[in-house]
Amino acid sequence: MSSNVIRSAPPITPNLQGQSGVDSTAHSKMKANKAVEQPRMKTHAAKARDQLSSGTEQVLTQDALRQHSAPRALVKVDQKAVDQVLLEGNISLEEINGDKHAAYYKHASMMISGATKDKIFLLRCLAKLYISAPDETHPKASRGDWLDDQNERWGDDLMVLFENAKQVDELNSAGKQYFLNALQEKANLRYRGKGSEGDLTQSLFNAKHRMPVVEDQSA
Repeated sequence: MSSNVIRSAPPITPNLQGQSGVDSTAHSKMKANKAVEQPRMKTHAAKARDQLSSGTEQVLTQDALRQHSAPRALVKVDQKAVDQVLLEGNISLEEINGDKHAAYYKHASMMISGATKDKIFLLRCLAKLYISAPDETHPKASRGDWLDDQNERWGDDLMVLFENAKQVDELNSAGKQYFLNALQEKANLRYRGKGSEGDLTQSLFNAKHRMPVVEDQSA
């Protein structure tokens, strides 16, 4: 099995806005381009560390999460394995911006490396989440820190998916459809409103309590 290695982007340059000779618009776009590889996930990062240190079972290993957040870590990307799962699940990446494909393969490789049962569903969820990633072409992208805020909220959602990959993997068919629909709604909106930080967690909670569909056997 062949594999590639992708070097994560270096840390985002500190905000220089307001200093002489610095183009704030160009600087904002530069930060936006970095965000796909290194989304800011301050809301859930501490939670992830607490769960890992307390011995909570995780699909992703501690090393994988460290690789994800470390600024210069080498992440092993198994493109062949990811492509095989995408092919089996008939999952298309066409709706994901081309400049985000490398990051998708990195996260997909991390996600299927665990002892999961339904790798197809997990990569389908990841694809929906990537479709919902903020884009600098959005009409609101030029408004102050809007794009930075969107990248941060998107990063929080990405961390929720990684932290709870085992629970997502174990959803019944009705729960999986409910959770996928929630991700599709995010993809359709193309932005995350204020107070949206916990909505994906709530969607997963609701999905876990969805009753399986019982077929009528009386006919």
